[in-house]
Amino acid sequence: MRIASFIFISTVSLFGCGTVPDITGTDTDTGTGTGTDTDTGTGTETSAGTNPSSTNGGSCVPGQSIACTCTDGASGAQVCNQSGTAYGECECEGGGSNSESDSTPTTGPDPTTDPGTSTDPGTSTDPGPGTDPGTSTDTSTGTTEPDTTTGEPACEDPGPEPNEDEDGAVDLENQGCMDEAQTINGVLDGDADVDWFQYHGQWGGFCGFGDPEAAHTLTAGDAVRLCVFVDCDMGTPAFECPDGAAQEDSPGGRPGCCGDGDVTFSVNCMGGEENAQIYVRLDQAPAGTCVDYEVEYSYSGG
Repeated sequence: MRIASFIFISTVSLFGCGTVPDITGTDTDTGTGTGTDTDTGTGTETSAGTNPSSTNGGSCVPGQSIACTCTDGASGAQVCNQSGTAYGECECEGGGSNSESDSTPTTGPDPTTDPGTSTDPGTSTDPGPGTDPGTSTDTSTGTTEPDTTTGEPACEDPGPEPNEDEDGAVDLENQGCMDEAQTINGVLDGDADVDWFQYHGQWGGFCGFGDPEAAHTLTAGDAVRLCVFVDCDMGTPAFECPDGAAQEDSPGGRPGCCGDGDVTFSVNCMGGEENAQIYVRLDQAPAGTCVDYEVEYSYSGG
């Protein structure tokens, strides 16, 4: 009985003080820490370490160093404290620190100091020399806007418009033999533009015994044609066209003279007094031009 007791006690001691064999083979527990804990029994148990942040609620690994940004934009480093709860101040080159840096590692250049984010002079919004801010592109407002291709003002006729046909001729009222000469001013916009005017030539007892002279002196910025037509109040007009002018009838059948310069002739109304309605027409300016003109007219003794 003594021998049996001794064996029992020895067996209890063996299992109580020794290491129980691991019968499951190798158990590997992998954490996120940086150390390695290896426990070897009959089998092998390997642990990749213990992450303080996963066991005590910390936010980093004690002693771990990460990059950070200094106040001058340079890169520094900050180290996790021993308790693993936070990173220390950003340590910068030269011994300085950035007390405002957080625990977020720097992954690239600071966008506030990166020269690549500066304004490229090549992206300037300057319209450049090709656009003249003084040139309007609106051509819907009439003839007062400048021409967008030449920069010159578009044709602007100072006279009443429209006056493109004989029936719409601008009425300049009466012109007597004792009146001073008057002027007509206008603008022709190219070869398709036509301007018509009319006045009533009055001839009375104080005007003399001769025939009135319908005088028209043309001044123009370019070549234009001047035509003068006669419609006697009574009788049939008789006259001779001056040199450089050709006899021509108006669209309404009134006889007259047309030339590239002055047109002056004596009016004889056969069968009545020499009172007549005089029609003045200007046309045939060069294509694509804007021509100013002035016509001085009178109805006086010849």
